[in-house]
Amino acid sequence: MTGFVRSRVVGLKVGLVLSSAILIGTTASGQAPKAAEPPIPRMPDGKPSFVGYWTLPYTPNMAAKDGEAAIPYTDAGRAAFKNHDSKDDPTSRCLYPGMPRIMQSPYPMQILQTQEYVILLFEYMRQWRAIPTDGRKHPENLPPSFMGDSTGKWDGDTFVIDTTGLNGQTWLDTAGHQHTDEMHLTERMQRTPTTITLEYTIDDPKMYSKPWVQQRIIRPLPPAAHGLPELIEYSCEENNKDLQHLITTKPAADR
Repeated sequence: MTGFVRSRVVGLKVGLVLSSAILIGTTASGQAPKAAEPPIPRMPDGKPSFVGYWTLPYTPNMAAKDGEAAIPYTDAGRAAFKNHDSKDDPTSRCLYPGMPRIMQSPYPMQILQTQEYVILLFEYMRQWRAIPTDGRKHPENLPPSFMGDSTGKWDGDTFVIDTTGLNGQTWLDTAGHQHTDEMHLTERMQRTPTTITLEYTIDDPKMYSKPWVQQRIIRPLPPAAHGLPELIEYSCEENNKDLQHLITTKPAADR
């Protein structure tokens, strides 16, 4: 009888110890273990897949998050912003938005991808970017253009895009932040299970005293409603006859 009682007591102690261990393991983290994150989509060659239809994150003012005081202006850059007039926005004359503005426009895009190219097709102004993935050099005699010349390479799972050859006829955003034809743009695209993260760096020593870095999240485009296709036709004709009626909205002089 004594042995029986002793064995019951020992068994009870062991049970309490095990129960305590389970309780401590559960409450130490405050929650049950999270399920493993799904893998990112990949292409047959193992590279991350950006293929699909995407909603670009509309960003009319790149200073909206951190404020004008956080922009690393040079004196020339600050003056260019203060003196711009929104009625002079190049897109009001149907000129191409340029870079990086097209990547933060309120229109969707489609991405196609092969081993040789990542191809971005924009609804906005029916523009495209065919970006080689082999890290090739830019052409030696590159004429300035609205969209510039982009070349890409893989850095692990990050697709790095280098863009030069931009002209000085575009704005960075609708708010009127300016750049020159010396701007050099670097973009870093990373795939998550459900989105694309985009970081881009504006390097324009005439306008900004140091590189200006921005981050965006590009999300999948929801299914089109009313039977419409994902991308629809966009038409913007040059020779706008109504420019004189555009409203002037110069920034305040003390901004």
